Formats: sequence, structure tokens, C-alpha cells
Amino acid sequence: MKYIKYALLLVLCSVSTTAPVRADNNDALLELLRALHENGTINTETYELVKQVAQQERPQQQVTQQPDREEIKQVVKEEVAEATKDQPKINTKGRFSVESKDGNFAFRVGGRVQVNAATYAEDKLNHNDGTEMRRARLFAEGTLWHDWGYKLEYDFVNTGSAGITDAYLDYNGIGGWKIRTGHFKEPFSLQNMTSAKYITFMERALPYVFTPGRNIGLGVSTSGKNWSFATGIFGEGIDGASDNNDEGFGTSGRATFAPVYAEGRLVHLGASASYRATGSSDSFRIRERPESHVTDTRLVDTASIDTDDYARFAGEAALVYGPWALESEYYYLTLNRDLAGSPDLDFSGYYLQGSWFLTGESMNYKVEDGVLGKITPKGIVGKGGMGAWQLAFRFSSIDLNDRDIRGGEEQNFTAGLNWYATPDIRFTANYVNVLNVDGGPAAGDEPSVFQFMTQVEF
Repeated sequence: MKYIKYALLLVLCSVSTTAPVRADNNDALLELLRALHENGTINTETYELVKQVAQQERPQQQVTQQPDREEIKQVVKEEVAEATKDQPKINTKGRFSVESKDGNFAFRVGGRVQVNAATYAEDKLNHNDGTEMRRARLFAEGTLWHDWGYKLEYDFVNTGSAGITDAYLDYNGIGGWKIRTGHFKEPFSLQNMTSAKYITFMERALPYVFTPGRNIGLGVSTSGKNWSFATGIFGEGIDGASDNNDEGFGTSGRATFAPVYAEGRLVHLGASASYRATGSSDSFRIRERPESHVTDTRLVDTASIDTDDYARFAGEAALVYGPWALESEYYYLTLNRDLAGSPDLDFSGYYLQGSWFLTGESMNYKVEDGVLGKITPKGIVGKGGMGAWQLAFRFSSIDLNDRDIRGGEEQNFTAGLNWYATPDIRFTANYVNVLNVDGGPAAGDEPSVFQFMTQVEF
């Protein structure tokens, strides 16, 4: 009804200021104003203002005096502001979110779909050509009473509790510090903390298997102009320990520093450390696919190892110079064995990758998290542009051979082409060549794979 009032008010003002007015028309106008005022459609201030305008008219005379239109506009503006003061703000620029006028509450929904296809040139072991729904996630996140935040994300590729990825509550009310509790990623390594939506290749490099992933825990984080720090203490995943075992626990921390951080320029350095006790299960296992997820064949696999506890470390570096980028990490894992007389073990891995945007874009960086972020094409397909095109190359290695454990040592070479048609739509083609496997269940195997991914984020 309030918007009808504003429309009527503007019509009345238009009639009274732009057309000849007869006495009977003038009387009808005054009568209409009186009726609108009595039934509450317009308030007294508006009624008196427009009434004054109408009473300036004389029968059979052309209007010669213009009323104060600015005053009328101001009254309308004030009434609109009063009527909409509690309405939420809706943002549709690149996302859909709703925020209360006072900023105390916000809500956003989104998600992603990633579909993969792969074909393998087999060597010794069998791999399965085919397709898969790699990820199909939907999330809701928002703000509660300004200082509290939350996120719940579910991956429909899995079932039951296994589909829960992020499920946490944040508190942001302590000057620059964030406290988080729930199910979320332990802070460790660059490629782990960078979202799978924004990594350069379809899959993370081989030594990603050393990262702790997501667990239930309590964490704190903070950041500055060119640095970030996060740490936390964690139990196990969504379902906790299995087979009536006592749950293990761990702690992880990561620090990053960017001595050079400007548009199109970045030097990033970081270090991570993580410790975990295995609880009463006393076992640990590492195995990994050949940087392709359609196959279920693992070329390196330690099998179950009797383990009391273990520690892992990672050093990371990234360089961005205009359309060029380099990224590298080194991982080291040491295990304390449980059985008397069994030697402790050390495993390691690393990768080095480089990329080049043919269309001139640069890798984006989120300094508050110390990660690489979303790519924004200079020209969007559908709006006269051709999107962003990126070439990339990577060498990765993992060594799971030590003492009496022969899990295998593997080296891969990967070439990739990315087409970011829009900021939210991406197509990726990867060629992965397994250069060598030394030891383990697939010793001497050297398969290769061509794979393709379609990704949409919303």
C-alpha cells in the first residue's frame, strides 16, 4: 500500500503542475486528497503539502506558479526510506546473498558441480575408462548477530554422513582473530588449503596424500596485510573412530608470508606442521591414485603400518609475475612404529608446477588464507569475450619406500589446458604420464591418462 501511495502522490503532483485545472477538477482533487488522508494512504505532512499546491489553482486559469518540486521529492524520498528501513539487502553480483539492513544477519547459498571423463593407456595394471561425478556440492553459509558465522556443505556424490564436508561455526569478535569449531580442513599445505575449484589441474599432486584433510576440531586463525596464521587441535572425521577404538587426536598449524603482494605480482612462502596420535587403532596407511580419480587403481600403497604416532611437515612457495606462475611444495612424513623392534619410517614427496595465461590474466591470491583464488577472465564468453586460456605443466614425486616398507616410489608428468569461459564455468583437459614406479604393488607400471573436466560454480 505504501508504494501505491507514492505513485498516487507523484500523479497528483504531475496533474497539479503540468495541466490547466478547472474549478471542478480542483475540487475533485482536494476531495481525493482528503479521502486518501482519512483512510491513511498518505500522512498529514504529505496531505498538507499537496493540498497547498492544489489550492494555488484558480478556475479557468493556466498554472503560472510552479510548486516546490524539490520539497515534494524530499518528502517522498523520506517516506520511502522510512518504509524500507528494515528491508534486507539482496546481492546478485556474481552470487546470490541476502543481508539484513544492520549487517547483523546474512545468508548465502551456492555450490559446484564437477564432471570428469578419462581414458587410460594401460601398461601392466588395469584401469577403468569412463566418467564420474567428481563433486556435486551444495552449501549454505552466513552471519548471525554480526560476530558469528556458519557454513554447512554437503557433497551428494557420497551418502549419509560421508557427504558432509564443511560443517562449522565461527566467532569473529576478538579483534582480528577467528575461532572455528566443527568439521573443517586442518591448516596444512598450499594445495590442500586451495579449494578444488581453483587448483590448476584436475587433481592435486601426488604428495597431497600426506595432508590431514578435514576432521572435527577447534581452530584459531588470524592474518595481516601480507601474512596469515592458523592452527587447531583435532579429533577424527565425521564418524569418529571405528571398531570401538579410542579416537586419535592431532594438531596442525600453518603460517604464510607474502613479501611481494601487488596486482599481478606475488611471492608467497609458507610452512606447515602436523602431529597425530593414532589412538587405540595403532595403524596408518598411505595409498594414492595416479593423479586421476576415475580409476580406482593405486600405484603406490604402504598397506597398514603399525604406528603409535606420526608427524608431517610441508614447505611451500609460489611466484606470480603477470600471466606467469610457479608453485612448489615439499612434504616430509615420519612415523613412530608400535611394535618393538620395528624401525621408524620416513616418507617424502614434492611437486613443481608452472602455468601461463595466453589471454593475459593473473593468478589471484587471498592473503587472509594464504591461498590462490578464483580466476576472473578479462573477457566473458556470452558478453563478447573469449574467456581465459591457461597452459600448465607439473612434475610430481612421492616416495613410500623405507626400510621394510616398500609402498612404491612414483613420478608423474602432467600437462594441462584450462578454459575459464566465465568466472564460474571452467573446462579442463589434462594429460598425465606416469614416468616410473619403483617398488610397491605396481612396480614398473607406466600408464598414461587423458582426462577432461567440466566445472560450474554457483
